[in-house]
Amino acid sequence: MGAGKTAYVKEVLAMHLPNVNVTSPTFTIINQYADNVFHADLYRIKDIRELGNTDFFEIMRGDNVFFIEWPFNNMPKDLYDMHPNVVNVYL
Repeated sequence: MGAGKTAYVKEVLAMHLPNVNVTSPTFTIINQYADNVFHADLYRIKDIRELGNTDFFEIMRGDNVFFIEWPFNNMPKDLYDMHPNVVNVYL
């Protein structure tokens, strides 16, 4: 916690989307920064079914760049294997 995960996403996106305001998705679960750039924080997610009310799985299936903080917090370890555009952020 507080190790710089959102700061990392902010720095990466500053190179590609300099006018985007990157904020922590701790309470929103998922933030969208551009048409195909998303940022999630799964820390508070206790079960994969909790993501059913979000666009999480649709975002993963799409041609999107998806930064995910706490990617394996109560999530299946192989969930991200087939998604090359997912960036798991572990700091």
